[in-house]
Amino acid sequence: MFAFRSDLPLRRDTASRFVLWLVMVLVFMASLAVTVNSYVNVLLADWNQSVSGTLTVQIPVTAAGDKASAAAVAKVIDVLKRHPAVAKAEAVPRAKVIELLKPWLGEGDAVADLPLPALIDVQLGSKGADAVAAVTASIKTAAPDAVIDDHRVWLERVMGLAEGFSVLALTIMVLVTSALGLTIVFATRASLAEFAQVIEVLHVVGAKDGYVAGQFARRALAQGLLGGAAGLLLYAPALALVAWLASRVDPEVLPHTTLPAAHWLALAGMPFAAGILAMLTAHITVRRSLSQKV
Repeated sequence: MFAFRSDLPLRRDTASRFVLWLVMVLVFMASLAVTVNSYVNVLLADWNQSVSGTLTVQIPVTAAGDKASAAAVAKVIDVLKRHPAVAKAEAVPRAKVIELLKPWLGEGDAVADLPLPALIDVQLGSKGADAVAAVTASIKTAAPDAVIDDHRVWLERVMGLAEGFSVLALTIMVLVTSALGLTIVFATRASLAEFAQVIEVLHVVGAKDGYVAGQFARRALAQGLLGGAAGLLLYAPALALVAWLASRVDPEVLPHTTLPAAHWLALAGMPFAAGILAMLTAHITVRRSLSQKV
C-alpha cells in the first residue's frame, strides 16, 4: 500500500525497524490522554449544567419529631418562594433521598428507618454570589439549624482537579510528540550513517539533497501511518473494556455520558498526525545533515 520507488535500501535499515513499534505505543498513549481529557470535560459540563445556580437545604431531624421538621420545611419553602432571587423551591421526597443514598447505603428496612434530614431543592434566578448570600441569610432566619450546600464550592474544586487532568493530558501529548520527533531524528541520522556510501554514489550521478531527503521522508511517513493505525487498533479494545466497566457503575455515582464528535475525529487523525510529523522530521533532519557535510 505504501510502496514507492527508492534508490536506497531502506527496507533493510536496521536503525529504523523499531520506529513503527514505538509509534504504535506513542499513539496508544496519546489516544488515552485525549480520551481522558474529553471525558473529564464532558462530565464537568454535565455537572455544571445540572448544579449551577442551585442550592440544597438540609433540615436536620430534631428531638421534637417529624411534625416539627415538617413545619420547619414548610416555613423555609414559604420564605424561599417569596424571595426575589429564588426561581423555584420544593421539598425532595424521602423516597428520592433514599434512592440517592442507595449506591452507598444499600436498601432495606434499616435504611428506610434512618433519621434522614429533610431536603429542599432550590433553584436560583441569579447565579451570583450576592444572590447565594441573600438566600442563605433568609434561610438561616427562618431555620437557624438549616444546613445550606452551595454546589458551586465542590464544583469549583472538581473543576480544579479537571484542569489538572487537562494539564496532565497536554503534558503527555507534548512528551509523546517530543519522543516521536527525537526517535525519528536519531533513527534518520543512524540510517544516513549506514547508507553513507550509497548516498555519495547518488550525489555523484546527480541526485540532489532534496531527492535523498524525500526518500527518507516517504519511508518515515509510511512508518508513522502504519504505526499510528496499529496504535489505534491496540487502543480500540482497551477503550471498549473501559466503556464496559464504566457502564456497570451506578449512574448516580458516575453519570453515563457520550463523548463528542471532536474526540473521535481527534482519534481518527492520530495516524495522520504521526505520519506527517515523522515525514517532516525526517526530511528536515536529512537536509540539515547533508548540508553540514558540504
